[in-house]
Amino acid sequence: MSDQTGASLLLTVQPDELRIEEGRIQLSGRTRDGRTIQGQYFSDDQAQLESLRLKKTTQMLVHGDIGQPPPATNANEFDFRQYQIDQGIFNTIKVDRITPVELSHVKDPFTWWVNLCHSWRARLVYATQTLPKTLRLYVQGLFLGWRATDFYESLSAVTDLGLIHLFSISGFHIVWIVAAVSWFFRRLGFTKTPIAVLLLLLLPTYYIIAGSQAGLLRAVVVVILGLLASLCGWQLTGLTTWSMSLLVGLAVQPALLMHLSGQLSYGLAFGLLFTREFGVFKTTLMLNLLSLPLILYHIYQWHVLTMFVNLLILPVFSVCIFPLVLVAGIGGHVMPWLAAGTEWLLKLFTGGLNAIDALPGMIVFGKPAAWVVGLLTILTLLMMTQRFKHWIMLILGVVYLASFLVIHFPVSGEVTFFDIGQGDSFLVRAPYNQQITMIDTGGRVNFSGKKISGRSRAQRISLNYLKSQGISRIDNLCLSHQDADHVGDVGDVLQGMHVKRLYVPLGMTANPQFMKRIVPYIKQTKIMPVQAGQQVSGTPLTVVHPFKPGLGTNEDSMVLAGQIAGKRFLFTGDLDQAGERDILNRYPALRTDVLKLGHHGSKTATDPGVVKKLQPKIGIISAGRNNRYGHPNQETLATLAADHIPVFNTQVNGMIRYRYTNTSNGHWETFLKEKLT
Repeated sequence: MSDQTGASLLLTVQPDELRIEEGRIQLSGRTRDGRTIQGQYFSDDQAQLESLRLKKTTQMLVHGDIGQPPPATNANEFDFRQYQIDQGIFNTIKVDRITPVELSHVKDPFTWWVNLCHSWRARLVYATQTLPKTLRLYVQGLFLGWRATDFYESLSAVTDLGLIHLFSISGFHIVWIVAAVSWFFRRLGFTKTPIAVLLLLLLPTYYIIAGSQAGLLRAVVVVILGLLASLCGWQLTGLTTWSMSLLVGLAVQPALLMHLSGQLSYGLAFGLLFTREFGVFKTTLMLNLLSLPLILYHIYQWHVLTMFVNLLILPVFSVCIFPLVLVAGIGGHVMPWLAAGTEWLLKLFTGGLNAIDALPGMIVFGKPAAWVVGLLTILTLLMMTQRFKHWIMLILGVVYLASFLVIHFPVSGEVTFFDIGQGDSFLVRAPYNQQITMIDTGGRVNFSGKKISGRSRAQRISLNYLKSQGISRIDNLCLSHQDADHVGDVGDVLQGMHVKRLYVPLGMTANPQFMKRIVPYIKQTKIMPVQAGQQVSGTPLTVVHPFKPGLGTNEDSMVLAGQIAGKRFLFTGDLDQAGERDILNRYPALRTDVLKLGHHGSKTATDPGVVKKLQPKIGIISAGRNNRYGHPNQETLATLAADHIPVFNTQVNGMIRYRYTNTSNGHWETFLKEKLT
């Protein structure tokens, strides 16, 4: 579907595909021709949003602007557009009006059953909202495949320690369900055959109620094949069952193996075929080794305690946590003491995980090449066959070490301008990672006054990129001034990286609003207030502004100049034209090859006379697409055009990178080769 403004669509929406949050609704619906479209609707009237909550499958008339999901615009950024396409979603709609039309009545028994399952799931999710917070997260995550907005934020240790698989509804849950149902009906006197038939009906139902996850699909298909084999007298090997489950999985979800969840689910299931003669410790060790290349390729880091935590936690989880959460989730509404007691135990359990997560041991490995991931996987599988054991282990270790060294000591350096929307964030990295300097962190400007949920742009883009390059520390973090679009994510950067030195303009430490941003996260970081004439330690960057103390306004912006790989760079923050003229008055011989335009290309910066004297060869604009300020302004673009200065713009080019080595001239790279549509 092509982009449209002011379009009206009639969508069939399942009740569990309409998520109501504070100030907005997220929904997914299907058009009459079967296309899936995702939409968002914003409103300050929370009561109105709640009135749109669905209990049954409903047709909804939505009006708004149709577009495409946003793509990745930075190296190694999660590609949301491709992910949505893999899920069969090719368009999004920014909804400005939404009206429920009528219930969708169907006579087809299969569609009726599917709709009923979605309705049950929505009712169960809504019913669990009144449970205490931690219990709610566990119940929804473990049994309904529902990730609350604050799930990963509240249970970060679960992800860091590699325990997220416990919340990925899969074989672990299906074994429990089959065992519990079989035991219950055997007690009622049912024989094997009717129990098997009942399970054949129950498992597909639970697959929908639990969110139709990739791992669950594999587990359900495997159990169904086993039940059919038992009823029909078939003899199926483990490899045959795995292969048939993969074929069914690909038929239902063609992009199943394009994402980490599907890769781990089917990869680890395949690995289990080799571990039947292994003990618990060896099986856990081998499965961790098998999953490691995939985790490094997608997440870039791994905690050395992951294997040991799995060994310790899995028995506790399966014997205690899992049944306790199930009982409390069912009975917690009528027995508040049960919900409160379980909440206390889960907080204690989660606190223990957080304490383990805080221990040293997180290794930022970086992103290995795809062919390296394939080689490591094959070598691990060969080792699991127990043939050629010793020399396979040696080769495996050498490949890991070589990949680590190549990632951590690259021969090239870079000056990178991240595309973080409306804001600034840049990286200056020397060859072999000898010096890592970040200039500004970016951040979202909050006009509503409400807390912004979800991961920050620094976490999704700049920190993610650094980790993909094997970088876990920042030698110098330079903040140009106090505006949120330049320093809003400084807390996440200080938390996510070991920052040695924090450079700020002289006087900004007297700004209480700025200090409130950094004080909770400052540990061993040294704060360095600077003014013109001072150097950024270990780098060719010199401070050429400010000349006097200030509180960190645009006029106080820290401006950095330096020569990198034969090119002179000038980073100007949000400095205005008067400040630019002051710099040239103090440094009349200052020239630059690459000018980062001040204030995102605003007409308040980039004085035409200053540009003529600086004689830049290239201009860089960092600004958000369709930003409310109209950056870059036409006056600024006209100034550059008058002097025949070519421009790179993150709005058009995405991430912009200048790469170089110590022995050769550099070259420019842009993530987007042509204008973003």
